[in-house]
Amino acid sequence: MASIVLGAATSHTPLLILPPEMWLDYAERDELNPELVFPAVGKAMSYHDAVRTVVPDWIRSRDRDPATFRAQSDRCQAALDSLAQSLTDARPDVILIISDDQDEWFFESNMPVFSIFWGNTVPVIPRPSPTRGTEKQRMMDKLVANGYGSSRRDVPVDAELGRHLVEYLIEHDFDVSQMTYVEENYGGRVARRYPAEAGELDVVRDTAPRPQGIPHGYAFVLERLLGPGHPPIVPVFQNTCYPPNAVTPRRCYALGEALTDAIAEWDDNVRVAVIASGGLSHFVVDEEFDRMLLEALEKQDKDTLTSLPRERLYSATSECLNWVTLSAMMTRCGLGMEQLAYEPVYRTEAGTGAGLGFARWT
Repeated sequence: MASIVLGAATSHTPLLILPPEMWLDYAERDELNPELVFPAVGKAMSYHDAVRTVVPDWIRSRDRDPATFRAQSDRCQAALDSLAQSLTDARPDVILIISDDQDEWFFESNMPVFSIFWGNTVPVIPRPSPTRGTEKQRMMDKLVANGYGSSRRDVPVDAELGRHLVEYLIEHDFDVSQMTYVEENYGGRVARRYPAEAGELDVVRDTAPRPQGIPHGYAFVLERLLGPGHPPIVPVFQNTCYPPNAVTPRRCYALGEALTDAIAEWDDNVRVAVIASGGLSHFVVDEEFDRMLLEALEKQDKDTLTSLPRERLYSATSECLNWVTLSAMMTRCGLGMEQLAYEPVYRTEAGTGAGLGFARWT
């Protein structure tokens, strides 16, 4: 019988790749980001409208100096180092990674709620060198790209366990999609159907077809937490970001419980580590929500985790749902959470940035 021996959760934002001296430079693009959903109103707003009308004084006046960012970065990197060491020490035979896709493999031609990749290998394909923007912007984009995969390689996948998970979930009333290989090119359109002052946000991102390896939420884990010769993985996808079929907190929790039961029924005596990648709040920091979530995770508060307010789970903050699925798994198998770090990085006067979180379950 397989057993879960470790849980881990991490943010995967570019802020964890770039040196903190570049955080303010990287933040310059926030003013043009149309996907900013502000927690004070639960709606998408422009950067400048939000600063003028809904961003409180205490956010506008926060320190955004190099020393503050350096201290936050140091604490985050120490937490990542601790997670990496825990994964080494746990000696897992397979690593389940729970994350989401953002205009990488899934578009509105096919947007599954859940999907599991169970081919024999999955590629890491470096992003192409940036050609747009200033020289500094291109340099930052190149650093970020390398943080999600600097060289092309094939990552081993535990195909047998992946198939078992698919079959178990189907038998237990989860309509899960499956993937066994990667197409030569991926591209398409995805609308951001977030609430806005005038009904619904009218933003559609159109991605031209291009080679695309494993999405960045998984690639960050491979690059930053797993060293050379790491055990095979099983990628589990959740559509957290894109209505109208974005997953609910309740369904994520139920999936976590089912995945734990499926692993317990796997007839191979292997040690399994589980990693949730993504979150916490971003592209606008919602510190109150982050701290509520972290407290619920520590207390294994199922009622709170399954009823998280949907109006605070739009845009990339929705990746917190990957932590909900992980928490259900850890509660089911009796592992407790240790919070390693939480750093709310307010990189602009609008409160844009990220709540950076790191935790492990042992």
